[in-house]
Amino acid sequence: MDISKLELTAAEAAFSVDFEREANPNPDEDRAGGVAGAARWGSEVIGQPRALEALKMGVRIRAKGYNVYVSGAPGTGRRTAVLRVLADEPASTEHLRDLAFVYDFDAPLAPRVLSFPAGQGREFKRDLHRFVEALKRVVALQAESDEEKRAESEATAALEAEENRRLAELEAALAADGFRAVQVESENGASMDIVPLLRNGRPAGLAPGGEGGAESLEPSSFEALQDLVASGELAEAEYNRLRELWYGHMDRMKRLFGELKKGRLELETRLAEQRDAALKPQVAAETALLLERWTEPRVRAWIESLGRDVEERLYLFRQPDEQAEGKRRRSPALVRYGVNLVVDRSGVERPPVIIEHHPSATNLFGFVEPRPEEDGDTRGAYLRIRAGSFLQASGGFLVLRAEDVLADEEAWLRLKRALQDGQVEIQPREGPMGGAAWLKPEAVKADVKVILIGGESTYDILYQTDPDFQKLFKIHAEFDSTMPRNSESLRDYASFVRVIVDEEGLLAVASDGLSAVAEEGVRLSEYRTRLSTRFGLVADLLRESDYRARLDGKQAIDAAAVRGAVAARARLSGLPEEKIGEMIASGEIILQASGKAVGRVNGLAVHDRGYYAFGVPAVISAQVSPGESGVINIEGESGLSGEIYDKAVLIVEGFLRSRYARDFPLAVSASICFEQSYTAIEGDSASSTAVYALLSAIAGIPLRQDIAVTGSMNQVGQIQPVGGVNEKITGFYRVCQKVGLSGSQGVMIPRRNVVNLTLPAEVQDAIAAKRFHVWAVSSIDEGIAVLSGMDPGEAGEHGDFPATSFNGRVRRELQKMAKTIKSYLG
Repeated sequence: MDISKLELTAAEAAFSVDFEREANPNPDEDRAGGVAGAARWGSEVIGQPRALEALKMGVRIRAKGYNVYVSGAPGTGRRTAVLRVLADEPASTEHLRDLAFVYDFDAPLAPRVLSFPAGQGREFKRDLHRFVEALKRVVALQAESDEEKRAESEATAALEAEENRRLAELEAALAADGFRAVQVESENGASMDIVPLLRNGRPAGLAPGGEGGAESLEPSSFEALQDLVASGELAEAEYNRLRELWYGHMDRMKRLFGELKKGRLELETRLAEQRDAALKPQVAAETALLLERWTEPRVRAWIESLGRDVEERLYLFRQPDEQAEGKRRRSPALVRYGVNLVVDRSGVERPPVIIEHHPSATNLFGFVEPRPEEDGDTRGAYLRIRAGSFLQASGGFLVLRAEDVLADEEAWLRLKRALQDGQVEIQPREGPMGGAAWLKPEAVKADVKVILIGGESTYDILYQTDPDFQKLFKIHAEFDSTMPRNSESLRDYASFVRVIVDEEGLLAVASDGLSAVAEEGVRLSEYRTRLSTRFGLVADLLRESDYRARLDGKQAIDAAAVRGAVAARARLSGLPEEKIGEMIASGEIILQASGKAVGRVNGLAVHDRGYYAFGVPAVISAQVSPGESGVINIEGESGLSGEIYDKAVLIVEGFLRSRYARDFPLAVSASICFEQSYTAIEGDSASSTAVYALLSAIAGIPLRQDIAVTGSMNQVGQIQPVGGVNEKITGFYRVCQKVGLSGSQGVMIPRRNVVNLTLPAEVQDAIAAKRFHVWAVSSIDEGIAVLSGMDPGEAGEHGDFPATSFNGRVRRELQKMAKTIKSYLG
């Protein structure tokens, strides 16, 4: 086998983007097209035709359940795309309604909700204010009218005359029996009492009249009369008779005062009824004006109940307004006749787009503001109701981050309920002093299209585990993280660059700078034939490149500035990579980058820190002996391997059995280990490396240590592509730099990964200068040829390999082990 054909040439390993040539196949046309492209970026989303089609369909279909879930990698423009699609929606107020809460006169604890066409809620509130103010003026005018005052004065005078007559009769009766009514002060206030009178030391009712008349009468008390009885000056029978008279007059006085009070109340009631009767036509007229203006059934029904309540409570309009901080404030008794406009569409010409950044249950669905000083006061409680973003989005769109909503279980449950029922219940919010738990506002109908923006796997998880989610989010807009690399997409990249430069005041980007930016876009996509759509990362690259260019005193962002920004980011994030390289160079991590060894191969792994990934070599070793244990996964036995790696080890054993031991039992005990690895191992990209080490250990054939290997394999020995191939090649190249480039070192990768090669310029230069090499293989046999320098050998009709071939020696050693076990077992 000619392994020179497996080595990639400098041209095959080379990667670059010539923006002028690739983006402008027809320069005369594309110079104009570049400007148009910049304008196109401002109104369109690049590289997401499938997602945009789904998004537009979900936005336009107003049927229940057609809410939209937008998924994709961060930075692919999901939020920007959503906002632009919504901005392109035609201006319409068809589905927009104003929402207001009003006092329910029949159920004070359940404020009623009224709905109005967009902008008319404010007009209704103004009309109701005019209604109340008009009635207040009418009531004030009535109170100030001469006729009203004269009628009340005459009625009051007649009552007082009758009261005076009856009081005079009482006083006369008291005087005839020797008593007088007096006012007594006590802790509980003033009250009336009856006391006996003395004339010349004897009760006036018993003593003969004298010349002194009334002036000679002295008020006394029954205690004084008892003293007279004790001294013999007053007979006990006379004392008892006076006592009986006193009881009778007290009863008469109490009845009289009660009747006088009742008369006063009856007069006030009669006068109030007369005043109310005179005002009811005015109330009816004002109510009729409202009914004429507002014709929707629910609004009319509330206005009618308003009119009835006002007629029954006209006395509330006679209470004076309060003064607060120099301003006149409506009497608290009249707050029942107000409007709490919670959603106002005045001046709105298109469906609202509400972005809720903190989607708690309270922020989404509103609350009743707690006011301990008004706790229990139902009259103005409806004025404390506050709408959440869900109601604010009614008739339009509510944009939420899926992870934020899911983090609040109550918010997620209430969101699903609101979408299912098409209405929202606003609940009291608990405050430090408690909340208005007794208040239950009427549920509000709301037509809201919810757009959730979430991760790539969240939709699938929710769809499989939440039956409600399947019914409520029927549209899935998936944003791809890559797009084809062609002239149009490159021009779109240039358009995006211009927009960022203009919006953020960055330096202009030179032509070679555009090429370097596009190269990084290709690297982010991990395919030579594609470009990344993670424009958030591209924008970050532009900002950092602008910084590098200004730091170097340049007037534009050129390729050197872009590559300098990339290198600076790698340097700032590459401390772990640097430390591992130093440990290898110092021998602390045992790894050969030259020579040959049996049962050892340098594998390659990727350490992904999220914001930075780098490749590192790792020694994979194998030990074998006759036995029946099969292939032992040391990482698996110690709990340091994942499920995919465990599967890869089983594939390795299956490959051994199917290729080398079809006509005899596989009697081998082998162990495979990642040397000096103390963290969990996952993935199958080292499965081919493990096979090479295992076959070397079985056959006793040394393999090259100056070649690092990556590649997955299947049971028939085909090499499958893996991820992170650029990081792995670059990582081993930098380790070889530290220990010394010999000119023979390199990396062996799957042939199917050649399309993923976007190596840094320094590695490409080393390959072109033959200081570093890359081999691409499609099978285990090709890998054997590169690592051992031997002919792998092809199997014959009966499964035999040439005796001097690599595979022949492996089969022969396995046969020996099988015979050893057979002999040992007798």
